[in-house]
Amino acid sequence: MPEGFLAGLGLAIVAGFCNGAFMLPQRYVRGWQWENMWIVFASVSQVLLPWIVASFAIPDLGRGLRDSPREFLLPGIIAGLIWGMGMVTYGLGVKMIGVAAGNALVAGMSTVAGSLGPLIVYTPEKILTSVGLIFFAALALIVGGIYIYGKAGVQREKEGPVAQPAPQGTRSEFRAGLIACLVTGVLGTAFIYGFASSTELVKGAVNAGARPSVAGYVVWAVIFSTGYISNLGYSLYRMKQNQTAGAFTQSGHFLSNSALTCLMAALWYGGVLMYGTAAGALGRLGPSVGSGIYISGTVLFANLLGWMAGEWRGASPGVIRGYVTGLGFIVAGITVMAAGIAFTG
Repeated sequence: MPEGFLAGLGLAIVAGFCNGAFMLPQRYVRGWQWENMWIVFASVSQVLLPWIVASFAIPDLGRGLRDSPREFLLPGIIAGLIWGMGMVTYGLGVKMIGVAAGNALVAGMSTVAGSLGPLIVYTPEKILTSVGLIFFAALALIVGGIYIYGKAGVQREKEGPVAQPAPQGTRSEFRAGLIACLVTGVLGTAFIYGFASSTELVKGAVNAGARPSVAGYVVWAVIFSTGYISNLGYSLYRMKQNQTAGAFTQSGHFLSNSALTCLMAALWYGGVLMYGTAAGALGRLGPSVGSGIYISGTVLFANLLGWMAGEWRGASPGVIRGYVTGLGFIVAGITVMAAGIAFTG
């Protein structure tokens, strides 16, 4: 077992909780549309917080960036651009096929791309070992659970007093939505590869006086501030299309809405920081195991919190069984991944 494995495992689980909980404050936002909320959330979580945290963690951040060759920034910049595009395709895909089906597809694909991909890229020698076999078994349980849960979510949207209308697009539009969600699942994990591939930038931060455990914060700042470009553009586009810019001043809840949105940003970015620390503590398999637990933990906790908030109240027994079974598979997958790799990795 790698030194610090249990601490890394705990951090990955807590990171999943933070990412699963970050949308809860949205329930209490009043008078703003999605684009109003998202432009504030993105500005705080993807630009303001990353650079503030990085500047505190790295005593001479400016010098570290100036002294680093520009090619050291490329992995983070490329990952940020890809990740930002994934945020846009997520919005488009969910709109075409519905929230439950869209989220299930994105979560399933993200789990595969975010955990299997790093295994192939960074530790290919582990694929055909006992560690690799355990990892694949755990991944199958997690993806199977997301599939079962997703089916229950789609059925939930079709029944009950709070049922959501099904998308009314053509078959080709629905197919396009499926593709958009699948693509989102892949693009949305780009930050994992950008972080793992920015070792030279991290070394530069250490040379600028940062402790190794927090030197990677500069990588997050580069990735997410680059991805912010797409988030900002898409939010402004929707604001213009829906004519919702006036909601900031007309809602009468600017301060409370801003505070709630900043809380969302703190939860989300806090989860990202903990994932990065967890990936480092989990050893060479950190990018794979850490992201697998982080992403599946996000799905697990988001739905448990949704259950506690009454989102599934009034659902039929069959839907509830699917919901519980799906989450049970996810818990089993996380357990197998953590315990199996702890004893064999």
